[in-house]
Amino acid sequence: MTNKEERPAGCVLRLFGAPEQTVQKAVEALPDTWQGTVHCRSRGAETLVALQSSTPQQLHRAVQQLRTSLAPALYGEGEQTLAAAAVQALEQHRKLLVCSDTAAGALLETRLENLPGAEKVFDFGAMSYANTALTARLSRKLRKAPQAEPARTLARVQGMQKLTGAALAVGCVELPQSRLLLVGGKKGCWLRCVAPDENPGLWLLDLLRRAACGLPQAGGTSWQPYGKAVPDAALTPASLTAAPPAPPRPKRRRLGKALVVLLLLALAALAAGWYYTGGDLAALPQKLQSLGAESLPHAGAKLV
Repeated sequence: MTNKEERPAGCVLRLFGAPEQTVQKAVEALPDTWQGTVHCRSRGAETLVALQSSTPQQLHRAVQQLRTSLAPALYGEGEQTLAAAAVQALEQHRKLLVCSDTAAGALLETRLENLPGAEKVFDFGAMSYANTALTARLSRKLRKAPQAEPARTLARVQGMQKLTGAALAVGCVELPQSRLLLVGGKKGCWLRCVAPDENPGLWLLDLLRRAACGLPQAGGTSWQPYGKAVPDAALTPASLTAAPPAPPRPKRRRLGKALVVLLLLALAALAAGWYYTGGDLAALPQKLQSLGAESLPHAGAKLV
């Protein structure tokens, strides 16, 4: 009878936005002790990696290694969908999502409407673009905003994020031969331009999943601060082979100023000690002790 530990085991990993060569390198990097089989199948930006091993232990080690090397792109296992992974990421990280326009809502609502927990993280337009009172306030807020796209949609995403207080606001600009997807937070937006046949809805879900988890975005996605013009390069359908964008760095001005003040105080103390001891800092403790208690102000004394 075959031992239970020796029964074959299998697993399917699901990735989105990973270049084919990146997946291939990760598979080739599996240790020589790996005696199982790996099959990869890609459709558009989505890739399925099927692993089959002779033992569960061996499979577990291989899966853990691939999880580490393909972490940003790996969104689930088995039958999990990208939409379910996006909802799970938003819920786990307590991120509320709203849409700033109808085009973005059309890409997301049909994919999220039947998923458990989606109503906890997505308003389905009720408190955002489909809310008459709120859109009226947003229109007044956008009176001085640029009229040309995509600058106006960028301003709309920022305005919607502020009015609703949501962690993430999304928008979509329908260009002549592509769509520009925007996922905005407090400081700016992630931008990705995709062709209609690249399934913009899935790309928007992946942008949201990564943004909610704080993961690097797929190569070809750019970061756009609010208040700055959208570069022409962002309006061209992106390639997965492009370098991944650098996430915005948090400002550390306060910490830097505090360190400068502490350094200046230390230098001032060193200079005072040098002057007081005539350059012999080793004698400073003895000098301080020789001052005696009488040289210090006592109770009832007045400093003139």
